[in-house]
Amino acid sequence: MDPMDTFISLSIGLTGFKRGALAPDDDTHDIKSLYLKTFVERVTQATVDDILLWYRLIDKQLLGNPPDREERVVTLLFADKPEYELPCRKLLFLWYAGAWPTVIDTPASTHGQTFSEVISADSYTQGLVWRVMQSHPMGSTTYNYGYWANPPPPLSAYLENPV
Repeated sequence: MDPMDTFISLSIGLTGFKRGALAPDDDTHDIKSLYLKTFVERVTQATVDDILLWYRLIDKQLLGNPPDREERVVTLLFADKPEYELPCRKLLFLWYAGAWPTVIDTPASTHGQTFSEVISADSYTQGLVWRVMQSHPMGSTTYNYGYWANPPPPLSAYLENPV
C-alpha cells in the first residue's frame, strides 16, 4: 500500500466517508494531496510516516474484511498509540473544515481555545462539513440556479454513501 492509499484508508476510518468521496476517480480538486502535504507540514514527516506505518501494521493484523475495517483499524491504532490521537483529530478537522486547527489548552473549564487556519479556497469549499449539512459554502456551489425550488435530495446524495 503506497503512502497515499494508507492516508486515504486512515482518513476513511477517521471521517466515516467512503474512498469515492475522499479520493474520487474523477478528482478535479485533488484535495487529498493537499491534505497529505498539510498533514506532513504541520505534524512532521517522521510522525506522519510512523502513523501510516502503524496503520498498515494494524491493518495487516485485522482478520477478514469487515465493512467498517478502516474504523476498526483507527480504534486499534489509538489503543496502541494514543500519542497519535491528537494529530489524527487535527487531520479529521482538516477533512471536515478544510482548515488546520491549533489547540491552545488552558486550565480553564473550557480547556482553552481552538483557532483554525483555512488552507486554501479549495480546502474551504471541499470541506466535508458542507455535505453533512446538506449545504454549500457561500459563493460556491455545484447546483444550478433555482435548485432551491425543488425538494432537497436525500442525505445519502450529499454524503456519497458514507461508511
